[in-house]
Amino acid sequence: MKVLITGVTGLIGSHLAKYFIDNTDYQVFGLKRWRSDEKNIISFKHKIKLFEFDITDYVSLLKIIKEVKPDLIYHLAAQSYPKESTEAPFLTFDVNINGTVNLLEAVKELQIEPKIHIACSSASYGIVEEINNPIKEETKLLPLTPYGISKVAQEQLGYLYYKNYGIQTYMTRFFNQVGPGQNERSSIQTFCKQVAMIEKGDLPPIIKVGNLNPKRDFTDIRDTVKALDLLLLKGRPGEVYNIGSGKAISIRRVLDIILQKADCKVEVKIDASRLRINDEPILQGNINKFQADTGWKPVYKIEETIDTILNYWRKNI
Repeated sequence: MKVLITGVTGLIGSHLAKYFIDNTDYQVFGLKRWRSDEKNIISFKHKIKLFEFDITDYVSLLKIIKEVKPDLIYHLAAQSYPKESTEAPFLTFDVNINGTVNLLEAVKELQIEPKIHIACSSASYGIVEEINNPIKEETKLLPLTPYGISKVAQEQLGYLYYKNYGIQTYMTRFFNQVGPGQNERSSIQTFCKQVAMIEKGDLPPIIKVGNLNPKRDFTDIRDTVKALDLLLLKGRPGEVYNIGSGKAISIRRVLDIILQKADCKVEVKIDASRLRINDEPILQGNINKFQADTGWKPVYKIEETIDTILNYWRKNI
């Protein structure tokens, strides 16, 4: 079995590649941008076939897929930060939407039949009243950012190519996926990194934060990769699934847990540069549909996830 992962150096891509190496006999192929940091895959890079590519370059992508002829494709390459998408909407649309078209067109042109996962996002929902949380897949999509809009478009493209051309696509609306090796722009990562730097004496005892009021559904990356394995084994093509913990916790509570684990006393200060134009008050996924189809169940608690992330930063600064 050949599995191809776009965005293999990112949080989900790198952990997914390691999961397949450790638990299957799959041949693992990874696609990365030439300038992407390889720190997340360095320990097992020798066990995967790695290609440098640009998802917006159709010709190079076609060549790679023709060479590999994958049985499974996990499409994770993206501009994946909502705040950045408001500053760079053209780039976000080009990478996320046109990149997905390129992948699906290449599969169609080559007339191969892989199962394709397309990584979408809970950002597609936008503001959903707390009474309507946990959010079901049939909830109306009203995204608040170019990123969220691009993820809705990716879903629709997946469905279009499934219905019109019979390509087996599986779309997931990821809620907040977290784990070691993630970019520090996410809340848990930046809080843990700042604490680690304060403990080391590299920063004054002040943690800079954005809006602490939103509630988010955090999924440990170890649960995520198991979900993605089951998705293409047991999921239904053409469907959209929520992937989350099924629980919501406020960013303020996340910070409290981190500070309880810190070996220092700190002051918390609002940093205006960390605030978004709009923040969905709560995003909590209803994961019943995915659980019913695959039997998946998240097992890691937020405290365990924070432990792994905090220890990662303590070792890597």
